[in-house]
Amino acid sequence: MWSSCPDNTRAFSQANMEVIVMDEQMVNNLKSESRWLRLFFMGGFSIVAYLVAFLVMLMAVVQAVHGFIVGKPNERLLQFSAGVNQYIYQIAGFLTYNSDIKPYPFSDWPVPARDKASDHTEKELNGSGDE
Repeated sequence: MWSSCPDNTRAFSQANMEVIVMDEQMVNNLKSESRWLRLFFMGGFSIVAYLVAFLVMLMAVVQAVHGFIVGKPNERLLQFSAGVNQYIYQIAGFLTYNSDIKPYPFSDWPVPARDKASDHTEKELNGSGDE
């Protein structure tokens, strides 16, 4: 059957088959409940990320005022803001498909570990860094 067809007709038939397979796959993807559910969660977490960004700006202002009044950053706010930073990271990972784990409240609130970099930054903010 194929031997009597010219090569361009065979290529056209193969391209048609690929399009049909792609169309079936697209239809299956559009019918996938899990993809629509993820899209719903992505919309919700996009709104949450927008609100959390406002919270970050508010914390920055509070820390700046606290720094002028007391002379050092508020430790509890530092810890909370480190958790908020991790939360934003989790949301960004979920929105960009780098993670399938839904952020808080569907998982635990992120508790970042204090590392040497944050301790070094705190020393610089307090004016006790080595120069």
